[in-house]
Amino acid sequence: MDCSLDKINNRTNGFDFARLYAVQTYLNETCAAGSDVFFKDTRMLTNAACERIAGIDSGIWTGWTAYPISDIWNRIVVWKLPLLQLLSQFPRPPLGSWVEIGIMMHLLGDPIDSVSNILLTLAICQDRADRAKRICRETGTHEGHSDFDRTWKGLAIIMVSYDECGLSTRVNEFERQYRLMKTRGRFEHEIRHIYDEAAGSLAADRQTRILPVFLAELFFIGGWVISLIKAASSEPSPTNWVNVEAQSIAISALYLWVTSTVGLASVIGASQTEDAIPRILQTFEYNLSAFVGPQNRRPSMRRRLELCWCKRSIDRALCGGTYSWRPLRWHTGSQLGWITRSAVAFSVVALVFVGCSFLISATLSYLVSPRGFSCRHIPEIIV
Repeated sequence: MDCSLDKINNRTNGFDFARLYAVQTYLNETCAAGSDVFFKDTRMLTNAACERIAGIDSGIWTGWTAYPISDIWNRIVVWKLPLLQLLSQFPRPPLGSWVEIGIMMHLLGDPIDSVSNILLTLAICQDRADRAKRICRETGTHEGHSDFDRTWKGLAIIMVSYDECGLSTRVNEFERQYRLMKTRGRFEHEIRHIYDEAAGSLAADRQTRILPVFLAELFFIGGWVISLIKAASSEPSPTNWVNVEAQSIAISALYLWVTSTVGLASVIGASQTEDAIPRILQTFEYNLSAFVGPQNRRPSMRRRLELCWCKRSIDRALCGGTYSWRPLRWHTGSQLGWITRSAVAFSVVALVFVGCSFLISATLSYLVSPRGFSCRHIPEIIV
């Protein structure tokens, strides 16, 4: 074999790692360092030399050689399937198939916005909890009272449920009515149970997936760490392409943010059916109406739909029914005045949050031979 690019012979049938490795070893042992088959001052084959050896061209639609099925399947089993399993555990309110598909596309397509919205949802929940505690204290149920925890948690979940229905404007009326009911002498015997039953039903409807999420994260992170350790401790050989393996691990690191995001979302949980929250809240209002004025007829699902009592499907998703997608959060200042200010801060936190995954990925790619920043980082930045 001649050590000149113009005279080098075709030694492989397509792009085959094992055969290229044998050719590269032979050239490294027989050719001088100044040969044009190597990059300058290195012993690495140039792209032109690889194309000549493999007998392929550089056309974008031609000259491709498929990866071995075993390599592809191994990466699917080790990283892709655990990642898909983890993503499947992401809580999605049951607002229709299109909404669920949109939530997942938004989660993967715009992780910064998704994370910032989840943080914003947690902040709204905390705001409702603080408001519920304040209401309890101001109506005579203080921290030392045996019913304090049960009461503020019940009030908080009812207020959060109004938010999810796009009815945040009713929270003020809910608070005013509760203060009024607390002044009634028969509150403890005839009224309290209405609040407790509504809160209990809402809590029972809210599905959390702590254990499944924990197991899914364990499989994903565990598989990723084991593969990283294995790649770092192994030596390259004709059957073990450490660089390819390490770069694949680096690309998968771009999705490490998913673990924490799914964990945060699982803390919030999601309703199990679309009509559960409206049904519970309207029944709650109906039961209370006996103590504030003449009762209307008991609400039915058909009547609730006719009155558009609660937004549905995409409309409900737009108005707070989803936790990772709040397109109207910049316009809800009238209900929650601090949202617009906090949304900016949460966006910055989310940027840092997701950026950490990119930094891990970029660092691993940098350490993969040939070391340094290169074209490999371009798709990582885009992703």
